This record gives sequence, structure tokens and C-alpha cells, in this order.
Amino acid sequence: MKRHWQKLGLSGIGLAVLLGAASGGSAQTPDSRFFGANPQTLSSKIAHPAGVLTCKGTSIKTIADVAFEGFRFTPFAFNPANGGGEGRCFDPAPVLTTNVTIPTGFTCLNAHFSAIVGSRQTYGAALGNLAVFQVTMTNLATGAIQHMVGHFETPYGLACPAVGIEAERDVDTFGANFFEPIGTTQGSVPPGNYRVDVWWAGAPPPPFGNGGAFAGAFVLKLYGG
Repeated sequence: MKRHWQKLGLSGIGLAVLLGAASGGSAQTPDSRFFGANPQTLSSKIAHPAGVLTCKGTSIKTIADVAFEGFRFTPFAFNPANGGGEGRCFDPAPVLTTNVTIPTGFTCLNAHFSAIVGSRQTYGAALGNLAVFQVTMTNLATGAIQHMVGHFETPYGLACPAVGIEAERDVDTFGANFFEPIGTTQGSVPPGNYRVDVWWAGAPPPPFGNGGAFAGAFVLKLYGG
């Protein structure tokens, strides 16, 4: 494992600090499985309607891209204790953030997110079995936060919508698509000015414990119309 960290430019002291920091983000969750039993219920204001969801537009009218090509580590283990994102289960600092204006007449905002995620096997016991992510829209006028369509709404039985991946050996490339209807129906957002954030955490390994996440080359692509 030492050789892998040296390739990434981390000293032995830096690695010790990195691994030690993971102990601060752990908390117990109701279920050790991502598709947990007895899930909590999301508020009707932010939950998307059950069933097949659709969103149609006639043309792409706006594009916004943001990326970070380096690598980062978060010691935060997925749990609803003083975290960030919808449900507060993620690292309080989003890994990517950008602003977008949705004018009247738009029907959809679409997003694609990707990252290269490091494995626990290669990069250390400080990592959880999975890395989990969430993409949200926060209304800058009201502060209301809404996850975009494309998440599993209650991972580990918690009301913290997320997507996730377990890197098998060294790294795996993760990609996910999202969209959000524009309007006033349940789970939609009205036109306005928004901050779009990508939140992340390490999923706690069973039977619950420390679990951070290590990843790089984060890219968020937004397009709407």
C-alpha cells in the first residue's frame, strides 16, 4: 500500500494524518445494506413521485461545467450527524459546486457527474466499502434544497438520497445521470437562481464503523432547456 500512496505524492506523515482523521466521521446507521430495510420517509416536499419519471424539453439552452482534476480524501462516513447535503449525511464541504439560473420557460435541468474512485483494498483501511455521492439544487432565494432525480432515496434506510460505487481493486470510474423537472409539482423546482452541489462520503463498512472516501477527476456537467 505504501507504494501506491508514494505514487500520489503523499508522505508517510501525511498518510498517517489522513488515516487517523477517518475516526471523526463515523456513526451508526439503521442497516448495513445500501438497499436497507425499513427505510425512513422523505418529506413530501422533496421526495419525487413514485413510478416512472419523465422530463422533456425541445432544445438545450444553457450549459455549465465544473471540474476538479486532482484527488481528494474525505474522512466523513455516511451518517445524518452534522453533515452536508439533503439529509445531512455527507461531508459538510461539497466536492464540486456551481451556480445556475433557470429562467421561466425551462422544463428540465439535466446533470452528468463522474469521478475516479479509489478502492479500500489499495488505498487503506480509512476508506469505507463504498463511496457515495449526492447532487442537489439549492434555491438561493429560499434556501430550499432538492436532490435531483436519479438517486436511491433511502440508502441504508436513511432519508439521505445517494448513488454509490465500490472500487474493486485500484480505481473504478463512476458516472451517473440526473435530471430535475422545472415547475410546481411534487419534487420539482421553480425557475430561479440555484447552487448545484456534489456531496460525497465514504459508506460505513458493516458492522458499521469508520469509512472515508478517496477519489479524483471530479466532473459535473449541467445542461437545460
